Amino acid sequence: MKSRAPSKASKRIRGEIACAECRRLKIRCDKTVPCSTCVKRGCGALCPNGTIPPGEGSRFVLAATDHLHQKLIRMEARMHALEDALAILHDTDSSKPHPLLLSREGEEDYDLPEEESPLKFKAVSEEPSQEESALVDALGSLHIDGEGASRFFGPSGGAEAHMPSISAPFLLPELDPSYLPPEINQFCNAFPFTPPGIPINSIQETIESLLPPVERAIILCDTFLEHLSWMFHIVSRRQLIDELIPAIYKQTRISYGPHELAVLLITLGIGALVDLNLHPYNLEAQHYYRLAQAALSLQSVMTESSIVTIKTLHLMSIYNGLSGKESNMEASYGLLDMATQVALRVYIDPSMWRFEGQEAYERRVYFWNLLVAVLWQSVITGRPPTILSVFVDCKIPTEQEEYEFGGDGPPKGLGVWGHQASQECLLPIVRVTLGVKAPSYDKVMQLDEKIRNFGQPKANPADARTAVSMKNFIRSHYRDLMLLFLHRAFFAQVMIENATDPMKSPYAHSVLVAYESACNVLADTVNQFNKNQLLVARVWRIWSLAFSAAVVIGTLAIRGINLNLDPPPLERFQVACDMFRQAAETSSRAARALVRLSLLPSLLCFVLT
Repeated sequence: MKSRAPSKASKRIRGEIACAECRRLKIRCDKTVPCSTCVKRGCGALCPNGTIPPGEGSRFVLAATDHLHQKLIRMEARMHALEDALAILHDTDSSKPHPLLLSREGEEDYDLPEEESPLKFKAVSEEPSQEESALVDALGSLHIDGEGASRFFGPSGGAEAHMPSISAPFLLPELDPSYLPPEINQFCNAFPFTPPGIPINSIQETIESLLPPVERAIILCDTFLEHLSWMFHIVSRRQLIDELIPAIYKQTRISYGPHELAVLLITLGIGALVDLNLHPYNLEAQHYYRLAQAALSLQSVMTESSIVTIKTLHLMSIYNGLSGKESNMEASYGLLDMATQVALRVYIDPSMWRFEGQEAYERRVYFWNLLVAVLWQSVITGRPPTILSVFVDCKIPTEQEEYEFGGDGPPKGLGVWGHQASQECLLPIVRVTLGVKAPSYDKVMQLDEKIRNFGQPKANPADARTAVSMKNFIRSHYRDLMLLFLHRAFFAQVMIENATDPMKSPYAHSVLVAYESACNVLADTVNQFNKNQLLVARVWRIWSLAFSAAVVIGTLAIRGINLNLDPPPLERFQVACDMFRQAAETSSRAARALVRLSLLPSLLCFVLT
């Protein structure tokens, strides 16, 4: 077998050829390591394979100061990220700190002998251009919790990635399922698959026997519609109270299947979570969720799916997000992904199936609500969407259709305006922020202008209903959220590389836009929280978005002390912390965010990259 020829780097290390710096300067080298010439010039640390960047005055080591300083900043950020990952991983096996982390706890730094060093890094000789590294400088992060479960967060999911690593600030009630028949628990444990050999009809009858009285079911459905219909349009009052409840409670002879039963049960579960007369994370909600799991498993999710199956999975994703348990967040993401995979098999524009009128309208509205949920999940977590725009042929309902068919009960979702904004602006943002190749800054600025020119719907402040108030709230800063996530990666890069004078950066505009958008999001959230604290505290997505805004504001409060911004960042950051402190009394996600905001100065490099 023919051996590989030694590289120039290895030859230089052995002193067989001149070092890289002497060769660059075309001067004589004595081929020692480090060579006497490099030692005299003060760059012995670079010998034998490193070089001082070329340019005027490059024969002196001080010419490389800026280059080395930038490299030091990158290496420190990388080092802290690796130390945090090592600490999290080591905590699962031992209560004592890892030996390599002792220096972070006050002990003197020490150098390991070369033969004892656990890691050796290979130098990278070429760095990406500034444009290429603008959005893809950080590939993301992998969070591993104490139970070994992992969660990946891509480049845009920096703030979200750092919320789960703290244990729950208060105990959440946990349902003991032993009161349920063993067959139901078996179906729950097999979810989303169907265990073989168990009679399905008898299990469905047992599940139905555990339903609440019809009066309680109607109250929970109305609570669900009033307190969450502003967020999405999945099931309407007509479908729930006029069709499903009479059928399942045997008031009519309309036939239904296990998945129709499941969609009612999960609606009851979410209704219990947002029932302001109950504890935010109550056992009644967990009871209905477990029954919904069993009911959905009675019929194959993969081979016998329908639009009802998609809605049930979507609602289960929402339930896990509202459940207060951070460990359920991965299930929330996964269930939404599963819903979209099923949707791709059964969902095209309703006109292809000859649906018209109310049915066609509701199918189109639901598809666009599902797509919007997928897009925001992608932006927040940094993961690519499971539905690609090139495969979307479902039409957006018209305003006339919304007026004619959408008047059933409380206002639903963002409406036609929100679907159009998502198609015209949010889809391009996902492509820009999560693409493999970073776009040019000119393209980002074009998208910025497009978002700003997009029309804003009129609010109706005279209507005091909770659903209307919450719908006005989410619409009021929808454009600001899109601008915030469009510019956040550039903002982070500026604050890492040009923190002393951000306005000299070519991306200075992103700093101003990100701060302005973050302030608008925070102001709207504070205002709505003061109006309806109990409900706002229970919606986890509000706190994820508010946390992203607070990180931007806190970064400028700490690092942008030389900027004359209005309003002052420190003042806004204190307002954010006060709001999170109040919400932390009932919201586990707000409590986790509050801890992170208090530690913000030491986390900036890790959270923003």
